[in-house]
Amino acid sequence: MTNRLCYVCEGGDCTEKGSGDVFDRLRDLIKTFDPNQERIKIRRYPCFGACDQGINVTLYPDKVFYSQVTVEDLPAIAKHIQGEGPKVDALCGKVPPDVEQIIWDMLDSPY
Repeated sequence: MTNRLCYVCEGGDCTEKGSGDVFDRLRDLIKTFDPNQERIKIRRYPCFGACDQGINVTLYPDKVFYSQVTVEDLPAIAKHIQGEGPKVDALCGKVPPDVEQIIWDMLDSPY
């Protein structure tokens, strides 16, 4: 199975909005179905450059960019990550496509 990555922004704006709590709670939800992070690894990301739309969470290589994420959104996001639910469309499409593309290009890069 392809190793997937989930990144939670920890830039200044997202941190002020509570991204640390989002990271901790999402990590705990993911651990319930993937305790050793064998299928998906959750990591902090320095900044996605979409500060106005934070808290931002991405799923890679799926290329899903969630914005304006709150703790209340995490069960639905975790279900999507686990494959038991759809992408949470209400949290997508808030960031300009070129900003998303820059992130995907960086993550696709072998460097």
